[in-house]
Amino acid sequence: MTTAAPPVNQLTPLEWVRKNLFKNWWSGVLTILLIPLILVLGYRAFLFFFVNGQWEAVQRNLTLFMIGTFDREMEWRIYSQILLFVLAFGIGLGTNSAAVQDRAEDAGLPYERSSVLATVGRMWSLVVFLGILLWFASTDDVGGLLNPFLLIGAAVAVLLVGFQAFRFPRRLRSAGWLLTATFLVLGFQVVSGFDVGGWLPLGLTYGIAAYMVAPVGRFEAGWLRIVMRLVAAVAVVAVIRTIYALVDSPGIGWDEWSGLHLTLMVSAIAIVLAFPLGLLLALGRRSTLPAVRIMSTMYIEVIRGVPLITLLFMGQFILGFMLPAGTDLSAVSRAIAAMTLFTAAYVAEIVRGGLQALPRGQTEAGQALGLAPPTIMNRIVLPQALRAVIPAMVGQFISLFKDSSLLFIISIVEFLRVRSLVHTQPDFRAVSIAETLVFVAIGYWAFAFAMSRESQRLERRLRVTR
Repeated sequence: MTTAAPPVNQLTPLEWVRKNLFKNWWSGVLTILLIPLILVLGYRAFLFFFVNGQWEAVQRNLTLFMIGTFDREMEWRIYSQILLFVLAFGIGLGTNSAAVQDRAEDAGLPYERSSVLATVGRMWSLVVFLGILLWFASTDDVGGLLNPFLLIGAAVAVLLVGFQAFRFPRRLRSAGWLLTATFLVLGFQVVSGFDVGGWLPLGLTYGIAAYMVAPVGRFEAGWLRIVMRLVAAVAVVAVIRTIYALVDSPGIGWDEWSGLHLTLMVSAIAIVLAFPLGLLLALGRRSTLPAVRIMSTMYIEVIRGVPLITLLFMGQFILGFMLPAGTDLSAVSRAIAAMTLFTAAYVAEIVRGGLQALPRGQTEAGQALGLAPPTIMNRIVLPQALRAVIPAMVGQFISLFKDSSLLFIISIVEFLRVRSLVHTQPDFRAVSIAETLVFVAIGYWAFAFAMSRESQRLERRLRVTR
């Protein structure tokens, strides 16, 4: 039987002011001194944003800020990518909600599903930035194949449809994660192209899924089950590769991507690649094998002692000499490689700190139960260590997102560099300097703050401080 949660004491506005602003004499003095300063700064900000600010440079170049110099005749690819990514997010959100409900029901605990609107409300900084974009779009003619308001409406509808994945039967719960991965890959490839080599992500994903769910229960011999699972996986991979070979539709190489679109894609890919690499480096640094430990330690210490901009230059001018002859990596690929290698070293140290903070008794308890070392690390040690380092980990990822602005220096047209393109136009060579800089800053803040808020929610959910 479950018990109701204790009632939460709601403070009246006067009680909240007394508790938070005038709790003691020095708090009251600070409040009295700071309130006029805040009012003056707020007034000046109001004048800048709504009265004196010259925002024409942003209004007339809004599409340039969003997608940069991307081929305008191919804008439909980016719109399709947005909708596919939103659909993947909705399905993942619904599937995760259903999985949490399953665990709560198994434990006999009450569960109340968070709505999509509540999730969007937690990301209010992105809503504010989106509102700014729509306001600029409504005050000037924004070129493109699709009206921004229609795009936002379609994205909201797709998000709600994807969220219905929580209605999947429990036995099909893993299908939600498979669909999430599928639409993420398709969303990326709708811009990059469905060429012959693009089969690998979906091929591996569906091959692993086929291996896991292949109906081999009727076979008694263990080796025969493994063989049949492998046959099923190979067959699925072969089908996907054949489909890609038949389609073979080239897309837009990401050296032609730019603007905020490129900034978000580069940051997301680097984060996804840096986390597992950093995790392996952290485990390697604690390995009992001297060669693995020494190599991991050398890598971490060398990379952490070098500025990111140095690695970016090395990626552009030196990385090619380390690859096989004939290998042609784009400038964006080299930048992603440098950012991944740089961030992985810091992630490794963050994870290592979490591993060292864990009492040795946790490992000894697993050994006492007769568990193998990989099982102890996977089931006991790593979950607790990663839970403890969530704030530092997300902080590093936020830093990576902001460091993507350094791509400006190696002539990649990311979000910040678009601003320089705007001010090469004759109408804006000496005007709207501060306005375009503030607009870019708000964009970076919106995404970084949303990541921070989700980190805090995850900390509360996992009770990191307890």
